[in-house]
Amino acid sequence: MDFKTSMAQVAAGQIAPVYTLVGQERYLRDRFEDQLMDQVLKGQVNDFNLTRLDMEEVPLADAMIEANTVSFFPEPRIVWLNNCYFLTGEKVKGGPDHQVDGLLAYLDQPAPDVVLVLSAPYEKLDQRKKITKALKQQAQMVDLGLVPAKQVPAYIQQVAKQAGWQISQPALKDLLDRTRYQLSLALSELDKLALYVGPGQEIDQTAVDQLVATANLDTDIFKLIDFIMQGQPTQALNLYRDLIARKETALGILALLESNFRLYCQVSQLQSLGYDQGTMAKTIGGHPYRIKMASQQIRAYPKEGLMRAYMQLIELDYRIKKGRVGDHLGIEWFILKFCSMSR
Repeated sequence: MDFKTSMAQVAAGQIAPVYTLVGQERYLRDRFEDQLMDQVLKGQVNDFNLTRLDMEEVPLADAMIEANTVSFFPEPRIVWLNNCYFLTGEKVKGGPDHQVDGLLAYLDQPAPDVVLVLSAPYEKLDQRKKITKALKQQAQMVDLGLVPAKQVPAYIQQVAKQAGWQISQPALKDLLDRTRYQLSLALSELDKLALYVGPGQEIDQTAVDQLVATANLDTDIFKLIDFIMQGQPTQALNLYRDLIARKETALGILALLESNFRLYCQVSQLQSLGYDQGTMAKTIGGHPYRIKMASQQIRAYPKEGLMRAYMQLIELDYRIKKGRVGDHLGIEWFILKFCSMSR
């Protein structure tokens, strides 16, 4: 069941005896948890009505004993099982031996006044397992998969509006770029930004620059390519040397440049054939975020320029591996040479 439908049912008081939460979107999991706590426990959480168990440490048999234990207090209880990796093909070194027979029996006859939640923060479950098949039939499955990139801005704006925060469009775009359109990460950073600017103050791009770190090397490579394609050698060299100062290797940077220019050439070709981003992601086999960013960036670049840069990088890679040029010198010379041709 999709997240919004599940939330609506819980809000209406339609509580299932067993939930299985599947997916990696932490923000959606937190919202579902808050809604469930409010409806079942009426916001009155204590050690008697809420039990949390980590399945990477506690055997499933112990969790089933907890779920079946009769409470001395006449109130509903929630038993929340975190990290239910036994529903996937993953193995946890030193983890407990999970016997699923008790859970299978529990699904046939859930304990009254108990809501059992199995949280599986993974991309997918192992559909071949007997317990997974049983849960799909006898529990309510809640999809908490990562929110698609195109929907993330709306989520951010909705949360900001509800909290009374203001964020400029340039700041929002920069925040999303730096967090790679990952909703949970972006919202975590948004909390810090709102605290930093203070009540009633707008979150601007300066605040994002000062507080939100660049997500990772991929984002810096995007920027480096942009400087190169725009014919800005000073900015490109400064960023390249900054990456080296941060202990990135010249060959590692070269490999990422090659990989990205190859992707740009592929996306450019597929765009000319009328492919949309989803189809391109399936055809190329790339992450949708990378396809999205590549599609946006290549708008400003001539197709022949992309191919020329890619071919020069392949040649540079060959010359470095043959010892005909040093890696640092070769990359800096490529930047200077290509930038001079792009002006």
